[in-house]
Amino acid sequence: MHLIGGTHIVNREGRLYNTAHLFYPDGRVETQAKLHLTPTEVKEWNLTPGESLRVFDTPKGTIAMLTCYDIEFPEIVRMARGMGADVVFCPSCTDDRHGFHRVRYTCDARTIENQIYVVTTGTVGSLPTVDFMRANFGQAAVLTPNDIPFPPRGVLAEGEINQDMIVTADLDLSLLQAVREKESVMTWRDRRTDLYPDLAKR
Repeated sequence: MHLIGGTHIVNREGRLYNTAHLFYPDGRVETQAKLHLTPTEVKEWNLTPGESLRVFDTPKGTIAMLTCYDIEFPEIVRMARGMGADVVFCPSCTDDRHGFHRVRYTCDARTIENQIYVVTTGTVGSLPTVDFMRANFGQAAVLTPNDIPFPPRGVLAEGEINQDMIVTADLDLSLLQAVREKESVMTWRDRRTDLYPDLAKR
């Protein structure tokens, strides 16, 4: 079993990073610092953005971990896909409906643009004595490209909004390859890199 926990603040050489962790069955731990920081993270929490994007090989496939606000930037997900990621895991923490829907809608968009799976989860409940964590608005979901082999709406599984629960789903990576090669749209193949930079080459 591979585990991806919620992010944690890590002190590295005197700087604080909002960091996702990947735990391998053999005990290895890999990390990805959040690359894009919200104004609160910069001004109130004094965090430092991560310096680079990583992808991680597992026996199940190649994955990336992009935290919350990161998923709102199409370029970084395009780079992850170009580096071989078929699944992007997106832990998130949003304290109102607006923030939640920004993350969720952009997760959906990233699956369509890059023909990948996105697995997202968010904090629920409240911490009334902790600034910026007094309220949370979240929902877990497993999202797919919106094409014929996948469920309508591109939702393989999702939880109830603001409910503490477990959501499970089986991801078939061969379906991703099928839609990339021959389906109603092939957004990865049909990129116009003659008009804009090919971020997949980074």
